[in-house]
Amino acid sequence: MSRWGWTGLLLVGGGALGGVPGLLLIGAMMTLVAALTTAWSRFGLRAVRFERRLGRDRVAFGEEIPLEVSVWNAKLLPLAWLEVSDLVSDGAVVRELRLARSERPGSSVMRTLWTLGSFEEVVRHFHIVGDHRGAYRLGPARLQVADLFGRESALREDPGDLGYLVLPRTVPVRLATPEVFPLGGHRARQGLHEDPALFAGVRPYQPGDPRTRLHWRATARTGRPVSKRFEPATLRQTMIALDVQTFEGPHWEMTFDEEVLEGLMVAAASLGRHLITAGGACGLAAYGWTAQRSRLAWVPAGTGEGRLAAIVDTLARMSPFASAPFASLLGELPRRLEPATSVLILSSRNPAQHLGAEIALARSGFPVTHVALGEHADEWAAQARDAGMAALVARLPAGWRASEALDLAG
Repeated sequence: MSRWGWTGLLLVGGGALGGVPGLLLIGAMMTLVAALTTAWSRFGLRAVRFERRLGRDRVAFGEEIPLEVSVWNAKLLPLAWLEVSDLVSDGAVVRELRLARSERPGSSVMRTLWTLGSFEEVVRHFHIVGDHRGAYRLGPARLQVADLFGRESALREDPGDLGYLVLPRTVPVRLATPEVFPLGGHRARQGLHEDPALFAGVRPYQPGDPRTRLHWRATARTGRPVSKRFEPATLRQTMIALDVQTFEGPHWEMTFDEEVLEGLMVAAASLGRHLITAGGACGLAAYGWTAQRSRLAWVPAGTGEGRLAAIVDTLARMSPFASAPFASLLGELPRRLEPATSVLILSSRNPAQHLGAEIALARSGFPVTHVALGEHADEWAAQARDAGMAALVARLPAGWRASEALDLAG
C-alpha cells in the first residue's frame, strides 16, 4: 500500500480511538483513494481490449474510409480515465480529430480519451479522409490509465496495426486533337505478337521453341514433338515508363518537388485509365520504391479494371525517391516488353540525360512518345522532337489537386 494508504489507516485508527468522526471520515476517504490508485496501477489495463476496424483498405483521393474504434473493459474495476495514443503515418487526415505531432519520425498521434464502467464497451466512429496519395499505417497504440487525480497508473502498448492506401487522383484526358494520342484502343491491321491467352492448336516442333511451349499430351499421342500455337494479338499494348525524379542530379539524392511529383502520379494514373477504358492494354514501369525488395515497380501490360487497379495501387505506394537512374529503366525495357509495345515516357525533367536511351528504345522496334510535364514542358518536348522523337506536352492547368482534366497537346 502507498504512503497515502498508511496515513489514512492511521487517521482511521486515531479517529476511532479518540471518538472524532471527522478524522475517521478523512482517514477512510484517504484509504479508499489509495486502494483505488493501487488497483488501477496493478489491474487497470487487465481485460481491456482495444480494436480498430477500417471500412476498407483503399480510398480514392477526396473520399473517406469509415474507422471504428472500440474499447472494452471486461472487468469489475471501472476506468475513470483512459487515454489511447494511436500512431498514424504523417499526412493522414481524420475528419473528427486534430492529430498531434509525434516524437517518432514520420508519424503523428491520434489521441482519444475514454471513461468506462464495469464490463462496458464503447465504440466511436471516425472518418479517414483520402487527402494525399500514399500508403498509411495506424499503430501501434499506447494505452494509459490514470487515477482520479490524473496521475499515471498503468501503461501498455498494443502492437497491432492496420494499413490503407490513398489512391492517386485520376482525371479525364483532354486531347487537343483526336490525332494527338493515337494509342490504346486502336487495333493493328496485322498481328503484333502472339497472345498466350488465345490458344489456336498445335504445330510441329521447331528448333528454338522453349520447353514451356511444348504440348506434352499431343506429343505423347502423336509420337513426335509438337508445340502450342497461339493467335496473334491485334490489341496495341502501351507501357507507361514513369520518371520518378523531379530534380536533376544523382538519383540517390533525397530531394523532390512534391507538387511536380504528385502531378506525375495524377498524369500516370489518368493516362492508364484513359488507355484501359478505351479498350487498350496498359502497364507501368518505374524505378521507384514501393515497399518491395525490388527496385523496379512493374505492372505488365493488360486490360480491364483489374489491371487499372494494379497500376493505381502501385502509384499509391510509390515513394518520392528514385531507386535507379531513369536511363537504366529505358535500357531494361526491351528485355521485358512484347514486340511492338508502345512506350509513353512520362517525365518532368530535361530529357538530355536519357534521350540516347529513348532513341535506342525506338530503334529496337518500340514506338516511343515522350510526354513532358511541368514548368518547362514545352522546352523539353521541343528538345525531344529535335532528336527525332514523338513528343507531347501534358498539363494540369489548376494543379494536381484541382485540375478537371489532363490536357495533352502535340
